[in-house]
Parts: sequence; structure tokens; C-alpha cells
Amino acid sequence: MTDTPTLCMTVAALTAVLSSQLLSAADGPLQELNTSYQAASGKTDGNELTVSTGKVTRTWSWTGKGLATAAITGLESGKQWAKPRDAEADWNLGNLGEGKLVSLKAFEDDDERFTSKHLAVEAEIRYPTLDVKYVIWAYPGAPGLRTQLWLKRPANVDVKAAKRFDPDISETLGLAGDARSVTAFGYAAGLKANMKPYEILRTESLPAGGRIDWANGLIADFEGAGIVLVKESHNHTMLGKGLETGAFERMSRRPRGEVVRVTGLGMLPGDLKTDAYRFCWANWMVLYTGGDVEAQLAIKRFDRARYPVHPGRDVFIMANTWGTEDKSPQCRYKAREENVLREIKACADIGIDILQIDDGWQDKNWRPRAEMEIKEPFELHDGKTVSEDYRMYPSGFGKVRARAKELGVRLGLWHAWTAPTPSIKANIDEGDFRGIKLDFANLRRKDQFDSLYDKAREIIRHSEYRSVVNWDVTEISPRMGFYFGRDCGNLYLTNRKAFTVRDPVRYDPWQVLRDGWELARYMNLNKVQVTFQNKDITPPPAKTDALKSTHAYNLAITLMASPIFFTETQYLSAAARDEIRPIIKAYKAEREQMYRGYVFAIGDKPDNASWTGFQNHDPETGAGYLTIFRELNCEEPAAKLALHFLPRGTKLTLTDVLTGESRQTTLDDHSRAEFRIEKAPGFLFLKYGTK
Repeated sequence: MTDTPTLCMTVAALTAVLSSQLLSAADGPLQELNTSYQAASGKTDGNELTVSTGKVTRTWSWTGKGLATAAITGLESGKQWAKPRDAEADWNLGNLGEGKLVSLKAFEDDDERFTSKHLAVEAEIRYPTLDVKYVIWAYPGAPGLRTQLWLKRPANVDVKAAKRFDPDISETLGLAGDARSVTAFGYAAGLKANMKPYEILRTESLPAGGRIDWANGLIADFEGAGIVLVKESHNHTMLGKGLETGAFERMSRRPRGEVVRVTGLGMLPGDLKTDAYRFCWANWMVLYTGGDVEAQLAIKRFDRARYPVHPGRDVFIMANTWGTEDKSPQCRYKAREENVLREIKACADIGIDILQIDDGWQDKNWRPRAEMEIKEPFELHDGKTVSEDYRMYPSGFGKVRARAKELGVRLGLWHAWTAPTPSIKANIDEGDFRGIKLDFANLRRKDQFDSLYDKAREIIRHSEYRSVVNWDVTEISPRMGFYFGRDCGNLYLTNRKAFTVRDPVRYDPWQVLRDGWELARYMNLNKVQVTFQNKDITPPPAKTDALKSTHAYNLAITLMASPIFFTETQYLSAAARDEIRPIIKAYKAEREQMYRGYVFAIGDKPDNASWTGFQNHDPETGAGYLTIFRELNCEEPAAKLALHFLPRGTKLTLTDVLTGESRQTTLDDHSRAEFRIEKAPGFLFLKYGTK
């Protein structure tokens, strides 16, 4: 990322600057600002700044030391969500002294095409010891606002690198009333199949006076409506020490009511620069009306605005060369040109969009190596032994690029996060690579984090926005996390292998299903890569039920996410290909519409014995899609599942996407429809409409 949102605007965006005022008095009224972009607007009135999306309005008062929230209003309900506090600002970075508001401006922006177009409002405040830029993003029609601090050190101020900001508060809200409940939620990175208990989602009630430091977000519920806070950071539930990820805190202050605040800036004072602003973790403030599922939808709507899907770039089925074999020498062997050429043909045969070449292709300069030397022989999963040095890419990526273009398959390429940017660019140019995996990151310092994020954005710009990054979150170490970085692509969730007896990475279909089911609660699942494996290569000693399911069932688990074949498709049997091919064809015919919807978990939590599944719902049309699963050990051939956003008595037309057969059903008093699957494990892939 370049140093400030203003500096990173294109020439076209610069010409779209709508208003800018220079304010010379720290304690005087704000100069006039009256700007709009579509439904979003920003305006001043005396000492008040009001920013609106057309759905949500937030008003700040200028205190002479900062901007403090005075009101938050849901425009459709008219409900007030916040009230003034006796505070200098929504942020608190210690005793900064008097603040001078030196500029206030608003402009249309899209952050160099890395987010949806929005109205950006920026207030620049100068303190004796710190320069602060407070940035507000208002997406037209969104259910919330995004705020972010950017910090810079004056040239005449010195800091100690070990010193932390005290306190390090980036967001504070005085709630208009006491919440019925406040729930923290977060996701775990570094998943292993043998974890006990095995859960990717963690939720926990936050009591008054409580503090939770592992969460990604907080939901304050007020009897049928509520307010959500989400922090854009790399925090996750198993992260012991991240990059100043802070916490969510809840305080009860009588008689003024409850206060919630977010700590953790993502940097130390020693990280400050004198010549450029550096960004802190951003915060989302999202309103909802209804219950938990409406809160989920509001989060996902805002997430979709923040991290939009570009259909021609972000919608794909990927295959990867690493996941067939169990150990590193064998996996690296699969990255060679000879094998990739065979794999391109196999991918084209069943309809894979992108084949990603994983680790093993590179020399020390991160360019294609001509030959690989082996230290000792090794055996492959099919019993063949490799005992001699082998050719990799003696003439570069030209052959695989030409073959991929001929067969209509795009290519992707793995890199370690330390790979030099010029080398990645050269590889993209030579091989026309579209899916760039950046692996092994361990981002414990601000410079490391910013450098990797800048690298991702730079290579995407270099590709003319045709390439995307899939961030690897397979380890507990601090990487990009779940709520940061998806403006560059999607998340590669976890390694799951069929040909292994190693419990941490074994492929268990029910666990993959549970991962997706829990991710679908507070994330847009189609921004996460969920794994398909070739069950047929599972060794008998493996502790998994993978062999008891069908290829079709295992593929269906991935369809509401971003499917990834973490296996070489050339090793799928003819029968397996025949089973998979029609599902991919049917899915690809529907997926553009599916990516317009939002995915929700339905049924019971997967445990290998449940009726469970996903509902993909488009609020604009009332239509959607269902994938329903009767798990392996479920004895009931039929079950009633409640559907979201469809009231009781709704008449639905359910159409089997794979067969084209349709039936009519009416939802019962609990908004449930009945489904039948004769054999377990089994699935249904349906679309529904109300007309």
C-alpha cells in the first residue's frame, strides 16, 4: 500500500476529489463540507461532522483534541445507537496535547481498485508529538462505516522502539442503552485434523467489564437489533502474539451507559515514519435489525463492499500440484514441466479453471530452474521410484503457458513470501500466471507486514488486475488473517491430504464440511478455498472415512466456497472423472448467480452424523441455492431444515441443479422444508425461487 489513500489515487481519482478545506483553528467550528457520492454523503454543521451511507449515519463532534462520536443512526429504523461521551476523541493514544485540525476533505475513491467505490472522508490532525489522519469510508447503501487511523511522527519528536502506545485505543462507542448480550467471535488459523476439540469458530459472551483479545469481531444485541464491530487485522483465535492486535473491551459506566472499545493499532511508536503516514488496523461499525442471521447478513454485505468479487478474476475452480503426495521431495517433483503439461490436459478434461504450480519449480533467484538434483531416491504414491536428477523448466515457462492457452486453462504459481517482487513480476509475464500463492509468512513486525501487503498489491497492479493472491493461513504464526488482505484475493485455508497416515493433515470430508459451515457464519464463504481430495488414493491405515463417501459428495462440500482440488486431477480414475465432470459443468452454469448471493449455514453442525448444509441467498431477488448433506452416520433418510429469510407459508420451487427436476413445497410454521436423501452419505444441489 502506498503511504496514504490520497497519494495512492489514480489521476482519474484525483480529478474526482469533491471537496477539500484547510482549517487553521484547532478550536473553531469546522468549515463547510457538503459532499456526496451516490447515496453516501459527508457534511459539517458547526463543530459536527456527519457521514452517511444512505443506510447508516454517524456524527462526530470536534472537541479541540479529536473527533468523538456523538450519534449513530439507522436510517430505516430511526434508532439511535450511540450517545455522546465525555471524551476527547474516539481514539486514545496517550496524552497527545491539543490537536490542530489542519485539513478535512472528502472524495470518491476505490483504493486503487482494491475495494468498491465509496466516499472517503479524511481529517488530518496535528498534535505536538504525533500527526494523525482519521479516514472514514462510506460505501453507498452499506449497513455500516469503516474507520482507520494513519499515524506519522513529526521530525523533531523522538521515540523509543520498545515503547507501546498507552493506551492504544482505535475505536470507542458509547452505546445508547445496555445490550441484552455482547458476543465475541473469531476464527482459528493453523488448523490440523487431529486438533481436539476440532473447531475453527470460537464464540464467547463478553460480560460487562470484560476483555477478549482473540476475537475478530463483537456483536452487541438489543432485542431484535444490534451493532457489530469488526477489526481488520491478522488476529485469530490461536494466535499467541500478533502485530499489536489488541482486544475488544466492554465497560459499564453509570449513568452514561455502556461503552465498547477496540484496542490494538498494529504498530509500535518505533514503527512511525517522519515522511509518510502508516496505517493502523481499521474498524468496521455495522448495524442490523433482527436476530443473529440478520447480523450475519449485515456483516457479509459490508464485507462484500470492502472485499468485492470481480467475476472475471475471482471466480474459479483451482487445482494444485502439491496435494497428491505426502512428503516434500515427492510434492516438489510434481512441479516439473513434464508433469504440469499432463496435468493441464487433465484439468481441461473435467473443467478446472486454474492449475497452480506449487513449490519445486524455482531456483535460488525465484526463476524457473532448468534441472533438479536429488540427494537420495524417493517413492511416489503410485509405487514408482525417482532415483535420478530430473529436468524442470529447461526453457522457462513457455511450453506450459502455450499448452494452457491452447486448452483454455489458466495457470497459477506458488512463491514464498520472501520471493523478490521483480522475480514474481518476471514469472507472471513469462507464464501469464493468474493465481499467486504467497506462503510461509511470519509477520511479527510492521515492516514485514506492510512489505508483504505492498508486494501483493504491486504484483496485482503489474498484472493489470488479472492476477489474484491466495493467502495461506495453514499455520498458527501471524500471517494475513481472516479479515485483512482479501482485497488481493482469497484465503487458502488448510492442507488436507488423502495419501497420508499423518493425522494433522489427513482428509476427513466431515471436517472440511464443518470448516465451511462455521466459516459461513460470519464470513463470505466464496472468498475461502475449500478442499476436494482424491479419496481413492487414501491408504487403508489412515484414520478417515474418506473412502466411504463418493467423489460427487466430496466435491459438493466445496461448491458454496471457492473449490480447490488439492490433488492432481490426472490420477482421478475414469469413473471418478465421469462422476465429477457433470457436477462441475452444472456448477459453472450457475456460479455467476451464486456469487451474487450470500452463504449461510443451515441444519445441524456437521459431526459426520447430521443433516446439514448451506443456503446461498440473494436478498435482491429472494432466490438462491441449497447444498444439503446427509452425513455418513446419519440414520434418518429425511429431515426438515429451516431456511433463512423466507417466512412461513412461503411457496418455493425447488429445482435439482444436476437433474433439472423440480418440485413445489410450502414452508411450515418454522420456515422449514423437508428434504430426502435415500443413501448416506448423500447430497442435494438445488436452486430455489418464490415464483
